[in-house]
Amino acid sequence: MTAAPSYSAKTAEITSQRVLLIAAPVVLSNATVPLQGFIDTAIIGNLGEVAPLAAVGIGAQVLSFAFGIFNFLQIGVSGLSAQALGAGLRERVVNTLLRGLLIALTIACLLILLQLPLRWLGLSVFEASEEAETLAAVYIGIRIWGAPAELMNYALVGWFAGQEMTRRMFQHQVALSLANIALNFLLAVGLGWGIVGVALGTVIASYLGLAYGLWLARGRLITLLPEEWRPDPARVLRRDELIRMMALNRDIFIRTILLISGFLWVARLGSLQGDAILAANVVLLQFFMISAYALDGFAIAAETLVGQALGARDPRRLDAAALATSLWSGALAVVIALSFVAGSHWIIDVVTTAEPARTLAKQYVLWTALIPLVGFAAFQLDGIFIGATASVEMRNAMILTSLFFFPGGYWMTLTWGNHGLWASVWLWLLLRAGTLLALYPRIRARACAPQESGRDS
Repeated sequence: MTAAPSYSAKTAEITSQRVLLIAAPVVLSNATVPLQGFIDTAIIGNLGEVAPLAAVGIGAQVLSFAFGIFNFLQIGVSGLSAQALGAGLRERVVNTLLRGLLIALTIACLLILLQLPLRWLGLSVFEASEEAETLAAVYIGIRIWGAPAELMNYALVGWFAGQEMTRRMFQHQVALSLANIALNFLLAVGLGWGIVGVALGTVIASYLGLAYGLWLARGRLITLLPEEWRPDPARVLRRDELIRMMALNRDIFIRTILLISGFLWVARLGSLQGDAILAANVVLLQFFMISAYALDGFAIAAETLVGQALGARDPRRLDAAALATSLWSGALAVVIALSFVAGSHWIIDVVTTAEPARTLAKQYVLWTALIPLVGFAAFQLDGIFIGATASVEMRNAMILTSLFFFPGGYWMTLTWGNHGLWASVWLWLLLRAGTLLALYPRIRARACAPQESGRDS
């Protein structure tokens, strides 16, 4: 384990080498996340039937909403710990993680208690066949028991990212994803448990990943703080610090509800066109997820470097971090898009053997193959604003774009079918980027404000 970095003028410089050192492990580790979803989809898709594939799509979207709306745990912990480290407040870095884990566990327990109404509400959004909805209910009923591990993993990932510890993040994410892939093959294919095996394998892998992540975090604590340090519950639960974290979380929560609702809306509009279109869109979403997770490496680099620049109140470093990470993100987006265009039909054939889903996915694949070029600016600006903990601006930008996307997506789908649906997704991403870019000067103004002082908390 290495000690916490020293923020001298030399190490504070934003160079391409430093950006790549942060982003490369994240790009590699994040590649395992959509790979995990890709393999899960392929396992079910190769059963040769549309209904199970549609069911996994429905169940995954419901749980993405239920868990994803709480990814403020990752965002908040990342931004606050990066700023604390940039300001030299090491004890605050640690207490930020402890607060995040406590909040995650509390929320997860509530989700488990409310699982029946959650499942009913989630399934009521869709217009799929009875068979697809029945299988989706089974999938959700198993996966919900992984909520504590999934939400606490959000906090751990954010904490690693906020401290430039992307190698630890890489180790954590790879262990989790490989466990998930191995267990899903064993249970779903080896034992023939199908959807039940995929869901159960994901739950077990989440807890294994959490255990490994906590072990990595413990090693970091040893190097970050004096040997005699012990957790101070009174300080972790300080009212002002909890209010600060929850105020940040409130705005990100609203933003995330709208973001995840957008993906739920895409699935809903697909389900209105029948199980075959819904299944095809499940396949096409794999392209979207691979793009988002790969490009997230440079977004996380922006979170880290922007957060540290804000903590140090250095506007020059802030601009350099935003520009350098964005240029690298754009370059990677070009590479991904070209790869998708060249291999899209082969990827679709691997994911599913259900002929209706295959045929329809190939008709619409260009929309998602080019998503990296259309979406990288939105993904990257998210990282910049997360690092700045600019939760109000992120919330307002998402509200504005959602006012277009929900009615606009419905109208475009009614008018042009599935082409209209994916065209609305493009416009949604472009509007998100445009609104955040217009709000960037507010972040820069904050970097010019006096530096925060006071004891670690």
